[in-house]
Amino acid sequence: MTGPIPVTKLPAQGSIIRFPEGEPPETHYSMMQRVNEFMVGMLRPGEWLRGVQESSSFLERKFLVLDLEEVGAGVFPQGASDQLVDALKATIKTGVLPKTTAPTPERPLTIETRFDAAHLVVGAEQHLERFEQIVGAAKSNIFVLSTFVASQSDEKGRERRERIVRALEDACKRGVRCHLFFGTSLDRAKHAAAMQELYLRLSAARQTRGYLLVQRDPVESHAKFLVADNGHDGAVVLMGSCNWLHSPFSAVEVSAELSDPKAVAEGLDRLRQIVSKLSSASRSVEALQFMASELRRQRNMLSPPEEAQAPTATLTILHAADHERLLRAAAHEARQRFICCTNKVGANMVPALFDPAEVAGRRLGDVRIYYSRRTGPVKRGHVTKHRERLHGIVDLTGVPEPQLHAKFLAWDADHVVVSSLNWGSQSGLEDNPLDEIGLYLEGPNLATALLEMFDAELV
Repeated sequence: MTGPIPVTKLPAQGSIIRFPEGEPPETHYSMMQRVNEFMVGMLRPGEWLRGVQESSSFLERKFLVLDLEEVGAGVFPQGASDQLVDALKATIKTGVLPKTTAPTPERPLTIETRFDAAHLVVGAEQHLERFEQIVGAAKSNIFVLSTFVASQSDEKGRERRERIVRALEDACKRGVRCHLFFGTSLDRAKHAAAMQELYLRLSAARQTRGYLLVQRDPVESHAKFLVADNGHDGAVVLMGSCNWLHSPFSAVEVSAELSDPKAVAEGLDRLRQIVSKLSSASRSVEALQFMASELRRQRNMLSPPEEAQAPTATLTILHAADHERLLRAAAHEARQRFICCTNKVGANMVPALFDPAEVAGRRLGDVRIYYSRRTGPVKRGHVTKHRERLHGIVDLTGVPEPQLHAKFLAWDADHVVVSSLNWGSQSGLEDNPLDEIGLYLEGPNLATALLEMFDAELV
């Protein structure tokens, strides 16, 4: 650990990390990422960047109280910018308060990565099989974040869910550390009790002290993660719609699997941010940080052939409020088709989803919305009226069986968003960015492939 060093006393071997002008305001996370990228080539095996001193980088919004009588007398806040001084002088002169503007939303992170249609997981059985394969290959760490946790006495989907538990039991027997989390704060006691039941079941597999890290408090995020090392020098992140510890695995699910080191490291960072609010999860947070640092270090040290390095797609990691902005942009920019799948439609379905789809439908011949459930005040008749209103513009299709638990957006041939967000019933909030996580992937024929796999599940 090192403390802050004044620039004037920087040693000869020291370096300065410069921050480009014109970029969004720095956050604690963005500062840590800059330092991490700078240091990654200097780290030796087993070394990793544990953190950045938060007191030096924490940004907090506060109100500034100004006494206009003092301002009129020429007394301004210490360190006030020329722009603020001019605005206050104008207020004194005209009596009109300065105009305020909302802060510019932070741009989501975009990286180039290797990703193709084989990394899209579509269907209930496909998710079960991939869980067994990923967990079965792990040698050191497995992380599971599920919004809900099923009781061991829950008979719905019991046989299929038993495959999830057996895979985790086998991992425990191999000495793999299993980090288990749940997201919802609704029915907290119910899900905490279910997590305790799962802990007792898994701890019976072997002496699990130090290997089974089960959290009984919610992380308060709707995101769903499966993360594990791949048994070699890499790791895998699977993100999407599947509640791994609760699902009966009878509904259509869609997830995206990240295996490229740079993309995986970013996925690990998001999961670390989500679970770090739990003080009892410190060991899990450190393990995630270590895995991400190792992936970045190895990627920087290794030089595989150029054809193996060539990115095949761009990946943008979406936080909660990013979803609505991207959906509306896609509705205006799509040139061939615009398709959205949501588990539920609810009170905000018209402004959140139907209106943007209508914008796309007045230009395009293939605009579809799929859903399975209604929630909140929305009744069958409400949806029927909108279906009739949008006839010939948007194909609004309710699918009762198989139930659609998938949440995705696809447009044209190359654009796909795989997410945890129910597009037709939820809105992402700026003040809770990690409540929902989405992966926006742009690559050759990704949308075409996803829709083909999705259509096959509906037959």
